[in-house]
Amino acid sequence: MPKPPAAFIYTDQADITELLSQIGSAYTNMKDGSVAPVWSDQAIKDNISAVDFSKPIPLDQALHEAANLMEHGDLRSASARCFGYFNPTSAWPAVVGDILAAVRNPQICVTSHAHASVTMERTIADMVCKKLDMQAGTAHFTSGGSEANETAVLAALCRASSDYIEHGVRAFAKTPSLYVSADSHLAWIKIAKATGLGAAAVRLVPTTGDGRMDAQGLGAMIADDRQSGFYPFMIAATCGTTGASMIDPLHACFEIARDNNIHYHVDAAWAGALIFDKTRLGLLAGIETADSVTIDAHKWLSVPMGAGIIAMRDPSFAANVFSVKTSYMPDGDGQDFYITTNQWSRRFLGLRLWMMLRVVGETGYRDLFDQHFALADYLRTQLPKYGWTVRNTSPLPVIVFDDTKHGLDSQKIADEVERHGRVWLGRVDFEGRSVLRFCTTSYLSTKADIDFLMDALNTARRTLTK
Repeated sequence: MPKPPAAFIYTDQADITELLSQIGSAYTNMKDGSVAPVWSDQAIKDNISAVDFSKPIPLDQALHEAANLMEHGDLRSASARCFGYFNPTSAWPAVVGDILAAVRNPQICVTSHAHASVTMERTIADMVCKKLDMQAGTAHFTSGGSEANETAVLAALCRASSDYIEHGVRAFAKTPSLYVSADSHLAWIKIAKATGLGAAAVRLVPTTGDGRMDAQGLGAMIADDRQSGFYPFMIAATCGTTGASMIDPLHACFEIARDNNIHYHVDAAWAGALIFDKTRLGLLAGIETADSVTIDAHKWLSVPMGAGIIAMRDPSFAANVFSVKTSYMPDGDGQDFYITTNQWSRRFLGLRLWMMLRVVGETGYRDLFDQHFALADYLRTQLPKYGWTVRNTSPLPVIVFDDTKHGLDSQKIADEVERHGRVWLGRVDFEGRSVLRFCTTSYLSTKADIDFLMDALNTARRTLTK
């Protein structure tokens, strides 16, 4: 019988040694290395195109090669000094869990094939549901917030019309419509296109001038739309907007959804992590009223990409959307993930969060949040001292600000800061202003990194005003 190539088989301790070396180097450079890519765009293309796939090389060499390409060609978005993304440094327990899941490679869409892994993941999902006051609810992991939000849309459509399962949007005599803040994450547009609703189904509700959805305007828009040929089926409030981390009026949105008998979803992709901090649950007040909630573990819970979560108050929501029978899949208990999710073959994503909760625990997460809130509070005190104006009022550790001392363009400031490659922050539009955006998600970030950022901002401004 032919044998698999030797390279398929784990035999060499040198490979593990090289892997651990690369992991150690990556973590070290997350603290002090360049944040911006070292190579130019052309250099990246040249170095990658020079790779000769016709000549296999030893694994340790291939690992070193891949790590070197990423080290010099990628933005180090998980750096302690990358303040522009909800993209944390992956914590070691979660990374170890991810490696274990990759090696054992269970197929967790079928309970009978991976009973322990499925039960472990369901245990984490049940914990999330209970923290959201969905004791009888269900949750599962997704590739990210977009898939989670799309699942909520599909569940809401099924809830609005039982005929949707067989006939899709043709089940509605009027145009189905969903309502989100104008400052929400506009993956909703992509979702509407992908589900056959069309972009016009996404109704963008104006804000009250502070980045929060105008609840009164929401109610009026729904009433007007009913008269104009729309069929409102979902409200999606945001708990921690991407741009400025503002929190929509969750209770008011719930009341409007209840009064109109439509599905109420809360997109808490980033801020939802605070369910693991009982001292800060007040910041999420109203989330417990939602029919469904999105949380991304890979944003503020320090696990690798992508580990989204969709939680639903009524388990039938998911079953209605995805239920299917085939001769080659077991019936199981009716809750197998191939029946209740959009996925068929699926990685054991929940092991990442399982490992964090076993090793770090909720107290560890609370310490992490304490650290990030303290860093944001410190930056808020520093910015005005140097002529920068904070423009948002979010209680969360995200700050948007601009230059008031000279009125410089925010994009030019961001470009100048990033040109030096040692720190990175974002630029967004907020309530008609072009502003700089700061967020902190890395457990490596310290007060010294905030001081470094302030120095970089002030240096950039001096350079631009010469």
